[in-house]
Amino acid sequence: MIFARRALQRRLDELRPNLGDAAVDSIVMRLNSPGKDRLAAMWEVVVLHGLANAGSLESEKELPTGRRPDAWFANDDFRFVADVTCVSDDGLDQQNPYAELGELIEKAKTRLKLPMGGVDIRVHSREENSRRGRRTILKLPSRNKLVDFVENVILPTFRDQLSAGAQVLRISINDDEVGIDVVVDPSKSPYSSYSFAAYDVPTIKDRNPLYNALKSKAEQLRAAPGVKGIILGDGDCAALSERDPSSRSFTAEAIAGELLRQYSSIDFVLMLTIREDRQPWFSTTRPKRWVHPILVCQRDSAISEKLEAVFQAMLGAFPRPINMPVNGARRAREAHYEMGYHGAGELNKTRIRISSRELIEVLAGLRTLDDNGARNVEAARRLQSRPNATKAAFFQQLWEGRLPTRIDVEKTDENENDDWVTFEFGDADPSIAPFK
Repeated sequence: MIFARRALQRRLDELRPNLGDAAVDSIVMRLNSPGKDRLAAMWEVVVLHGLANAGSLESEKELPTGRRPDAWFANDDFRFVADVTCVSDDGLDQQNPYAELGELIEKAKTRLKLPMGGVDIRVHSREENSRRGRRTILKLPSRNKLVDFVENVILPTFRDQLSAGAQVLRISINDDEVGIDVVVDPSKSPYSSYSFAAYDVPTIKDRNPLYNALKSKAEQLRAAPGVKGIILGDGDCAALSERDPSSRSFTAEAIAGELLRQYSSIDFVLMLTIREDRQPWFSTTRPKRWVHPILVCQRDSAISEKLEAVFQAMLGAFPRPINMPVNGARRAREAHYEMGYHGAGELNKTRIRISSRELIEVLAGLRTLDDNGARNVEAARRLQSRPNATKAAFFQQLWEGRLPTRIDVEKTDENENDDWVTFEFGDADPSIAPFK
């Protein structure tokens, strides 16, 4: 997810006295269930915990409508009611299923006994115009027709080309419904690439995932008393991403401003996303990431300064982000836990440092060091791999007759998903080395 599991657990523990076991247990159940709602539950944890540290917090008090807003906040001179939500582009991704097409093509290649990867997919697009604006749609079969398309169009074409002795497979389609160019070059395995137009950049101010998520909460908050607003976390939504200004698209601020114009009963919208410093693609250092707030209030609002003070204190209690929203959303859908330091380490003549989790998985027989820390062990073993340096370092110590003289566990902080185990080796031990 976006924040480390240890950081989330501490905040869950600290929220229990405030919210009660039943409310926290409900969030825990969502956090333990793989899927897109996991990210929404994650944002609730950090927002509610942050508000509880900035003032007094109650949660899910019932409105006359039966709705139960997430946050009822108060400090010495200010109070508000807010709902916490999360937004993603899942709906647009469902309409433009390029990733599913790639997965199906990869499976088809496996049946043809071709190596993993080596696929280049270029997807054409079309513009859909209406009175309210223009949007981009990828020229792909609908999701429910993708399997038939691959089975009856792509797979037979590739099979015929292989039978004819082709080394590189190609297919190009461009009609009113489908426009794709696919090249399969086994020499470029195991890497694949996609190219397509940006279909998720908002080009209609009140017809996009961000506006829809805000609108849903605005309608639920109508009956709330006093100052009310929406706190929205990024679950991988292009409207919240950092991008260059364009005359063809709308910013998150503009979309939130349109929501406030149409729903005058809502006083503010706070949008939370993640930013990171830009580094060269070959950099080995971890990029710096931080939570980036976007606060939009009603025009001529007298509460903006008070809101900014509260949210600054709230953000001060947030953990450090470990993933950008796009990767956090992918990890939220997975049943297994976030990767730690697998494949990393530190080696010198008398010292070997290795991931604590990787070491335990090796001892438990789930992987070997030769897997080089791969997440998908079975897939990694089908590929040619490089010799493992950590294994070679342990072998060198053994060959020289050295045994560990000290083993230390280096605990990391709550923003990490792993610890380190360090082996210190001494002089040659006569129990496994020649006498001297």
